[in-house]
Amino acid sequence: MKRIFPWRTILASCSIALIISTVLLADQKRATVRVDGLSCPFCAFGLEKKLKAIAGVEKLEIKVNDGLAILNFADSAKIDEKLIAKKVKEAGFTPGEIKITSSKEKKMETNGQKISLNIKGMSCDRCVSRVTDALKKVDCVREVKVDLETGEATFVCTDANFDKTKFVQTINDLGFQAELENK
Repeated sequence: MKRIFPWRTILASCSIALIISTVLLADQKRATVRVDGLSCPFCAFGLEKKLKAIAGVEKLEIKVNDGLAILNFADSAKIDEKLIAKKVKEAGFTPGEIKITSSKEKKMETNGQKISLNIKGMSCDRCVSRVTDALKKVDCVREVKVDLETGEATFVCTDANFDKTKFVQTINDLGFQAELENK
C-alpha cells in the first residue's frame, strides 16, 4: 500500500491562505464621485456604462438616492479625476466633488461619532430634504436621518477633529435654527 504524505495537503493549505491574505491586505483604491442629476435606475445604467469603460475599474456601485458613484480600482491602477469627470459629463450628468481614498486609509478612519442637532423651523418634507442634502455635502458626514416631527437630525461624523459648530452654521445658513444636542 502506497502512503500519501500530508505535506501536499499542508502545502496546498498554506498556498490558499497566502492567496487569501494577499487579497485581503491589498491596498484597493476608491473614487467616490458626487453626481448631480441622477434620478432613476435608467440614469444609473447609462452612467455605469461610461464609468466601467475606465481602465482599472474593478467594481462600480451607483447610489441613485445619494447621488454618488463609487469606483473601486485595482491597486496598480492610476486614478485620473479629470477622466472620471469627463465620463460623468459624457453620460449627461454634472460631476461634483471627487474623493480618492485607499482601503488602508478607510481602515484608519474611525467609525465616527454620532451627532444630533435640534432644528427649529422645518415645516415640510422639502425642509427635511434641504437639511439632509446640506449635511450630506459635508465630507465627514455619513448616515443622515432628519425627522420632521421631532425636529432632530442625526448623523455620523467620521472626523473626530471636525468643528461641530460648523454643522449648526450649515443648517442656520439654510434659514433654520439649529443647536447641538447634548447627550
